[in-house]
Amino acid sequence: MSDILTNWSKLPRWFWPLLIGLNFLLHAPFFSQPPVGLHTWRQSNTMAVIRNFYEEDMNIMRPRVDRRNESDGVTGMQFPSYEWTVAAVCKAVGFHEGVARVVNWLIFAGGVIFCYHLFRRITQSVWMAAVAAWCLSWSPELFYHCISALPDVLALSASLGGLWLFLRWWDTRHSLSFWGSLLLTTLAGATKLQFLLIGFPIAGLVVQALLSRQFDWRRSLLPLFFFAVVSVGLPLAWYAYSLRLIETSGLADFGLEVRPADDLRTGLGILLFNIKSDWPEMLLGYGSAVMVLVGAGQMRLAGVRRSPWMWPALLWVGGVAVYYVFELRQMKDHGYYMLPLLPLFVWAAAKGSEVLRRNVRWHWLLALILFSQPVWAGVRVMKYWLRGPRDVPSEMYYPQSRALLENAVPNDALCLVGPDESGCKQFYFVHKKGFGLESSERLSWPTTTGEPYVADCIARGAQYLYLSDSTLLTNPYLAPYVGPRVVRVGAVQVFKLQMPAGR
Repeated sequence: MSDILTNWSKLPRWFWPLLIGLNFLLHAPFFSQPPVGLHTWRQSNTMAVIRNFYEEDMNIMRPRVDRRNESDGVTGMQFPSYEWTVAAVCKAVGFHEGVARVVNWLIFAGGVIFCYHLFRRITQSVWMAAVAAWCLSWSPELFYHCISALPDVLALSASLGGLWLFLRWWDTRHSLSFWGSLLLTTLAGATKLQFLLIGFPIAGLVVQALLSRQFDWRRSLLPLFFFAVVSVGLPLAWYAYSLRLIETSGLADFGLEVRPADDLRTGLGILLFNIKSDWPEMLLGYGSAVMVLVGAGQMRLAGVRRSPWMWPALLWVGGVAVYYVFELRQMKDHGYYMLPLLPLFVWAAAKGSEVLRRNVRWHWLLALILFSQPVWAGVRVMKYWLRGPRDVPSEMYYPQSRALLENAVPNDALCLVGPDESGCKQFYFVHKKGFGLESSERLSWPTTTGEPYVADCIARGAQYLYLSDSTLLTNPYLAPYVGPRVVRVGAVQVFKLQMPAGR
């Protein structure tokens, strides 16, 4: 065991086959699943955008959602790089939900490789770089989402690659590294704006070079200015464009705003729960959390001052802290918003592993931690893929009944679908577009025309009703508009909509 842990002058040949191969094998049984488990609504909306690119229009500037009323569904969202990429693959192989999962896993695998090379450059240690990649791979949060239809994985991988290539350019001034870094950093920020945080360590390098009077103005000023303007300006321009699309369409499926806590007490409660539970259990896994604590304990101020990464690390931590405060309300229920923290955490974990590796007495603990990480990721996460649908009707989830519901009416017929608070899950699973019924209360809400909601939907083109709650059939705001039943599949019924006689 000691030989395995100490002989790391170069990366062993078995490392990548073990890490990537094991991760693939643990995910492979679940590649064909439709959206299920945590954040089914977000997966469903992402898959809807993918399918609408595939079926309607591949114009990346015009992403479309299913809950679109009588419009064309075009609305604003984060830059749909992931959605468009999956749709492009589907154009070649046909639409299948497994394509989105496989593509996301491949992007994740690329991010793990970027992570290794990035921390190999930062730490100058093969061992610590390998541990950083290992810890990233077995983060339970990332282990789950690396096969989910979620753009954050692409943004994380691109940010890691962008920083690594920037460091290569900083060392060598090779133009290929510069342009590769610019492309990946811009892609990361446009895909999810918070991943522009990767620019903070870049700014730290520049600050450090200025303070040490090692900054080469003639060779660096113009490229750095161009890099900053493009990598920040293009993502901001995209989000400004997206906000205009949302305002024009009125379709606000994707929120593009900051979400701080409502008050100080609530914010402290969320933060405390994140630290006590979310970080060690889901973001890191308990094994990584132990190494993070050990690594943080070794990062004394005196040691930080001697490090060439003092300013990059301090600015990186500061940027992440500011982001965390401004998105604190999201941290309560959306673990994937914490993914920008992972590079810093795996860096600390790698440092902690080096401390344990240097002391033979702790080799047993280090080996136990490294072995436990994939075990914990699997145990903690796989239950979500194994237990079937929890927040979408089973009739819409399983293939045979799902096909009956999808084929009940033409796909181009506008439908009223619900009740579904998300406004996207049931639309996606029955492959329909139109008007959302978020809750029974929605039926009685006044409309701009003064008509009941269902009558207003019919006037605007709704032809059919997909109803997953039969108790609403007696609702006085719905019953008069329910026509002949088209099909019943378990608890889900499809009806023809009609205007009452005399209206």
